[in-house]
Amino acid sequence: MLPPDQHNRSREGSSLVAALLDVKFERQVTPILVRWVYMAALVVVSFGVLFGLLWVWSFASWMGAAIWLAAPIVIGLGLVVLLVVRIACERVLASFRVRVPPPAPAPPVQYAPPPPPGR
Repeated sequence: MLPPDQHNRSREGSSLVAALLDVKFERQVTPILVRWVYMAALVVVSFGVLFGLLWVWSFASWMGAAIWLAAPIVIGLGLVVLLVVRIACERVLASFRVRVPPPAPAPPVQYAPPPPPGR
């Protein structure tokens, strides 16, 4: 890593805007975007589970306490969705971090010139 100077800013304070404006491509945007996607998914799933539990509560007050048996299903579905989002985010990060170098080209084959005719 190069020391910071007037053109090459240090990695501290790296934000999405700074990574997008990095014309030397020294910062990666993907980890920042994946972090935001996962946080958004966490918020959406949390509100979905909360809404589902409120829905179970409203049905329990109307239909009886047996409907509370659906509460673990709602929580479990939220955890499964969050797990799938987490695995997808980790897969995206792993695919961008793994850089397999291309195979080295085969050395050219040196053929000996054919012997001159008649010798």
